[in-house]
Amino acid sequence: MAKRYYTIFMLGTAGSGKTVLTKTMLDWFNEKKLDVITLNLDAGVRRLPYNPDIDVRDIVNIDNLTDKLDLGPNGAMIASMDLIATKIDTVRDEIDYIKPEYLLVDTPGQIELFAYRSSGRLVSSVIAEGSQPASIFLIDPSLALRPEGFSSILLLSVSVAFQLALPQITAISKSDIIEKEQMEHLENWIDSPESLVTDLQRSGIVSLSQQLGMSIIDILQQFKSTGDLLPISSNTGYNIDTLIALLERDWGERDDFYE
Repeated sequence: MAKRYYTIFMLGTAGSGKTVLTKTMLDWFNEKKLDVITLNLDAGVRRLPYNPDIDVRDIVNIDNLTDKLDLGPNGAMIASMDLIATKIDTVRDEIDYIKPEYLLVDTPGQIELFAYRSSGRLVSSVIAEGSQPASIFLIDPSLALRPEGFSSILLLSVSVAFQLALPQITAISKSDIIEKEQMEHLENWIDSPESLVTDLQRSGIVSLSQQLGMSIIDILQQFKSTGDLLPISSNTGYNIDTLIALLERDWGERDDFYE
């Protein structure tokens, strides 16, 4: 019987902190002396704060791809994901060879490449196969300080979860670099979804559809009931233990996390 392992996909918009969180969680698992490896799925990234155990840059050279197909940066990223999909069995073989207990997957900066193209969904499904998968969707607070931005990013997180069919934890990243008053405003929207809809109405956004406002309330109430809208900081380590505990909840009790 194949060894069971746990896969964590880092998701979110460009600049939301996926790569830094990958490094922070890698350090967390290593500190606990747990068997963990990293997989970088971003063929275009130039520098990483960690050394990936499996790296798609070893099988896809985005510079050669750009020159060969005469593509711009966006076209090259699309082509690279499509090419990764054709070679995903190579990545799968490496995972099976290493046989980790925990696999951290750092996804491309552009969420649309991974979540909304068939190649990205194929890649995620092959990587997750045979494991207990979970995903962490990071909300960049700079995109969420206005009520319409906060609502849009929440709807995006739900859409991504639907597209990838992965259990999802949603976290507000970079909590250490936004002002206390701004964080309190975000937490007020989380704790009182009706206040968010009120602020949306003041801005004229929900006037286009009252049903949209009610949908946002429903989404926020679901997050609130599961505790899955969590402010974190990869730089300071704030709430990383809690984030791991939420993963533990989804996977079932894991006593070795805290030994």
